[in-house]
Amino acid sequence: MSKVSIAVIGLHGFIGKHVVAAIESGKFDTKIQFPIKAVTRKSDVQSTDKIQYITAPEISTKDANLVSSLKGTDVLIELVSPTPELLSNIESLVELIKPKLFIPSQFGTDIPQVDSYAPGFLALKTQHSENVRKLGGIKVVDIITGLFAVPGAFLYEWVGAFGVTDAGINLIGDAHQKFHISKLDDLGNVILAVATFHPISELPDTVRVASEAITVQDVIDKYSAAKGLDLKVISEKSAEEGKKELVDKLNAGFDPKDFLFYLQAIVAQGLDKGLYFSELHNELINPNESVWKWGKF
Repeated sequence: MSKVSIAVIGLHGFIGKHVVAAIESGKFDTKIQFPIKAVTRKSDVQSTDKIQYITAPEISTKDANLVSSLKGTDVLIELVSPTPELLSNIESLVELIKPKLFIPSQFGTDIPQVDSYAPGFLALKTQHSENVRKLGGIKVVDIITGLFAVPGAFLYEWVGAFGVTDAGINLIGDAHQKFHISKLDDLGNVILAVATFHPISELPDTVRVASEAITVQDVIDKYSAAKGLDLKVISEKSAEEGKKELVDKLNAGFDPKDFLFYLQAIVAQGLDKGLYFSELHNELINPNESVWKWGKF
């Protein structure tokens, strides 16, 4: 199998440092044609034998150096925060450089599953993937991970998406409802595993992975123990009531201020509704944990 050439947009972002760690780990060295090309706005970064930084103040097909540097790259990985203008510019760039595989910045929630009962949740990201698929000749793989589990941050300290406050718990649905999570170290490995997968044609359009499944109660218990709190439920809504409120809010227009509520209502809906999956592709990309061991909450 020939080695693949890879380019990354957004390597200095929230997820990027974990992709860098996967690159530096050596786990994928036999599959990658080094150096990986990393597009950055920074001008003071030092390239290495594994990562070649390409400075671009903005992503634009008008940047001849950017286009020529990426032309013919096998795999393009996108790790950016979505805005309409940026995603449109990346689509135009993808059309010019024509990678064999494009990995968009999806991750997190399975948006089409949510759309089946509550349309309007992050539709921009779904449309972005579809726009690239319509170009033809480019395999687009959406990686869906469930919720990120970040020690010191989300699921550990930031627990608003589970109705948890220091005064008590505002519960939606069943506290024992399961959902899938991914540690960010795992995600870095997953991204490179998908990027180096052979043959590309055997990758599904949507790859769902997770470090493990946990429950809402697991989050409550871990937070309570860490803070020395004895938290009680102070309000309850059924999953159906949460779904109705979710639909009503999205019908009024997506509001970032409601994002934690959106996640809480989606978790409450259960299996194959956005954050808990009946089918995972863990074994496809990391068979028998032969490449790395999945993390735990």
